Amino acid sequence: MAEFRVPTQREFDAATRRGERRTRRSLLAVSARYDRRSQRVMITLNNGAIVGFPLAVLPGLTQAQPDDLRVITVEAGGYGLHVPSLDADISVPLLLEEQLGASAAKGARAHAAASPADGRTRKPRAA
Repeated sequence: MAEFRVPTQREFDAATRRGERRTRRSLLAVSARYDRRSQRVMITLNNGAIVGFPLAVLPGLTQAQPDDLRVITVEAGGYGLHVPSLDADISVPLLLEEQLGASAAKGARAHAAASPADGRTRKPRAA
């Protein structure tokens, strides 16, 4: 079995930067709530988009009642959602990929990475 080696400060800093870049490129949840009117779980993403999913596509929530969904917490830095009353966990990246498709999720990540830090969109340049 390999022996554990403590990384140098330089290695640690490089790994931290790689992780920060990966996080900026990922679509992660910032908040989530159940909307009774539309009967959807609404997820606000770190790029400012708000997406809604019917309960039928959310693992562990297909038979959920509105009262079961009063509390939905964001966990693991936005990678997961947790519904305490049902002990249900949902992977945000997996949900987005399964429901929006890999290419749509990839395009949204690329758009988020290309957007300015303040969230404004860029105007197209005139020809």
